[in-house]
Amino acid sequence: MKKVLFILTVIMLYLQLPAVAQKAKVGLEAGIAISNFSGNLNGKNTDYQSRTGLTAGMVVDMPIGKTNFSFRPSVNYVQKGAVTIETMNEKEYYALRYAEFAFNFLYHTSSKTGGVGFFIGLGPSVSLNLPSKSVVETGSTKVESNLILGNEGAAVLRGIDYGATGLAGVELKKNCFLSFSYNYGLRNLIPDTKQVISPSDELKSRTFAIKVGFLLNNK
Repeated sequence: MKKVLFILTVIMLYLQLPAVAQKAKVGLEAGIAISNFSGNLNGKNTDYQSRTGLTAGMVVDMPIGKTNFSFRPSVNYVQKGAVTIETMNEKEYYALRYAEFAFNFLYHTSSKTGGVGFFIGLGPSVSLNLPSKSVVETGSTKVESNLILGNEGAAVLRGIDYGATGLAGVELKKNCFLSFSYNYGLRNLIPDTKQVISPSDELKSRTFAIKVGFLLNNK
């Protein structure tokens, strides 16, 4: 419940940002997210097979003075995870769900004729875990189980994740845009309870996303 209240509070703050910055634009974005885990397990380099999910959310773009820079915070629902086992007869994977908050600083280039422009930027991100599942598919049978996330007890993975995001994109006419982003997870997702057994174990998230969106002028 506390996590839900926090998410709702941050969303309300996002909605208030355009009122603070007169030239700010608020909009929506959606697309696909391709994610996996990589690291070291049991002394061996591990790179799980990626999974493709959906992502959608809200974005605010606030110009910084009269420069070509802007601050663009966003909040997105993101489906992440990784395929841990895949054979001819069986497939096991984590279907993770997050509320991801990104705080990016962008540099914009625009066409003198008002046409296509480009942007590039980076910034930190924090991902709060939502109800997630572990899935086992055997033939036509699909079994889902609630995935325990956290840092204690029977937790399989840590819940909250954080990282750095780099992104670039194209700004089209009528405030539409296409963006490409790469989120590099910085937190080791192996819970402390498991690191006691294998101190060198490390697993971090990697996510590539393609999104389309639009911005509305603040009037």
